[in-house]
Amino acid sequence: MRAAEMGEVARWLRRARHLAGLTYAELAREAGMSSSRLHRAANGCRTPLPVVEAFARACGASLDEARALWQQAQSVGTAGSSAAEQVRVEEISSFAQLREAMWALRAAHDSPSLRKLQERAGPGILPRTTLNEALRGKTRLRKDIMLSFVRVLGVGEDAEASWAAAWDRAERNPHAPQRQVVHVVPSPQLLRALSDLPMSGWSCFAALVDNAVAAQASASGTRPTSPADPLPVSIEFSDGSHPGQETVTISDLGPGMNDKALLEAVRLGWSGKASRYPTLGLGFNVATSRLGSHITVRTARPEAADWSVLTVDLGSLVRGAEWRVPVSTEPKVEPSEHGTHITISQLREPWSAAEQLRLGVKLGDIYSYPIRENRLHLTINGRKVGPRLPCIWGDNRSVLRREGPVPARLPINVTVATVHNCAVCGHHSALDAERCAECQSHRLTPLPQRVWGWVGIQRYLHTTDYGIDFYSHGRKILVRNKSLFAWHDDSGDARMEYPIDMPAGMGRIVGEIHCDHVPVAWNKDSFDMDSAQWRAVVHAVRGQGPLGAQQSRRYGYSVNTSPLAILYHGYRRNDPGLKYLVPGDGKMAIHRTAREWAQCFHRGLPEYLNDEIWYAAAASHDLRRRDGAPDVRLR
Repeated sequence: MRAAEMGEVARWLRRARHLAGLTYAELAREAGMSSSRLHRAANGCRTPLPVVEAFARACGASLDEARALWQQAQSVGTAGSSAAEQVRVEEISSFAQLREAMWALRAAHDSPSLRKLQERAGPGILPRTTLNEALRGKTRLRKDIMLSFVRVLGVGEDAEASWAAAWDRAERNPHAPQRQVVHVVPSPQLLRALSDLPMSGWSCFAALVDNAVAAQASASGTRPTSPADPLPVSIEFSDGSHPGQETVTISDLGPGMNDKALLEAVRLGWSGKASRYPTLGLGFNVATSRLGSHITVRTARPEAADWSVLTVDLGSLVRGAEWRVPVSTEPKVEPSEHGTHITISQLREPWSAAEQLRLGVKLGDIYSYPIRENRLHLTINGRKVGPRLPCIWGDNRSVLRREGPVPARLPINVTVATVHNCAVCGHHSALDAERCAECQSHRLTPLPQRVWGWVGIQRYLHTTDYGIDFYSHGRKILVRNKSLFAWHDDSGDARMEYPIDMPAGMGRIVGEIHCDHVPVAWNKDSFDMDSAQWRAVVHAVRGQGPLGAQQSRRYGYSVNTSPLAILYHGYRRNDPGLKYLVPGDGKMAIHRTAREWAQCFHRGLPEYLNDEIWYAAAASHDLRRRDGAPDVRLR
């Protein structure tokens, strides 16, 4: 049977096993004890000190800390602390807190079923239906029902008096800060599956940043199209005083959520249904459970008097028979405070200083557009995350071809379709629809589906660092993607068209394409490439046929005049000089030097931020060749 006083010991043991990465079978071999005995210790059953010590020793954890926790638990038990004291009945001031204490008391007595409680009380004293509705807050909690409940659980006369006094305080104080309970519906097996879904660490943090950006956009009524005050988002790591106590907090100073939005978003998110609220949902649940097992969400809107605080303890949810998430209120220090703070503890794995730095680099790449457009101010441990800027030739650079000059950067701004957007549920319907196909609302407004951005030429060649970035609502979904450099013929075979020149496998065509209307995977690592929306994006950027004119004619297509085809025609070769905008030294292209300059660009060195050094090297190459340098084409 579980003992309430062993709860902290059990949590410490589970954390130690998790950090050691041991199964219970492996733990049993290391400890020299049965796995069932060790499992009971980690579940909070009364356990002798030698078992706790063996458990800790097998995990490589601190024996002194294990002994201190065990002795503290024994002092609580031997002091005769009642279940009423364990749940701090004397601090109760509202009926919501009283119901929560009853849940805790029941759990401390091994969670007997309502039918068993009814049988123990005797006929007509504690009807399980009445008790169930009272515990869930559906009906007013009667004093006689509460006293019968605690009496059946054997709290003793003194403790029973404490419960009666708590009920009296709640009766006299109906306006005390309330605690609500939101019920979530997945089974523990589904929760475990969610936490094991493949999602990288940086993607988990990006999902939480996305929540803040989406909430800000929703509060303003539309996603901003012009620079405004940036949304502050911070990520703070705390090491804790002991291993396993590390935490991370993701905070934003956005509009925050009211209680209804918070409860509904979490409930619908856990149930897997589509949420009408812009925050949380499946991405939140997977991201937070991948990072750690104890999540606290603290949120408030500017007009609210208090913070709403929601706590999700995955370990308790998995172990418990009832899935209950408590929500409480905390007073604001300043009335104008607002935003959302998500604190995650019991982390799956610690984040070293080096990993935190790499996280900043990755997020600076993923959110490079909103950061440099002054729409997002992102910090990690107080250090500002800078954007990854594209190292491309200036708008004034071009090369001359038979058809005329080909700029080194081509803008794209195409409306590929216009649909009706539902103001109630956000569903898209055909433009001739009179009602929303999803919710039957008449609140439909035309919504252009735009593909916009640019494609251009990088100042250096690279084997991997080239390709097109595709954005959805300011976040990169595809990073330096090269799929549009291949043409698929009628049989479905892919023909790689770029890069084709020497040095082999090195390219320099890049771009940034925004396509907010294209469906995105739940973990935001890809678009739905089988959708009509994605095919329209491909057509807007690279056209239908091959990029090359000869190949187009061979396969029966007209000459491709898409932005990508124009760049391909102008810059497909890598010859040094101004004809193709490639730096050289009079003898050959200096690709390695150009990449070293690019590293200086990405470090922010002022003299490398514009393209003058690259341009001067390309122009100097032509001058040296003109003065009689030998034609050596080694690259």
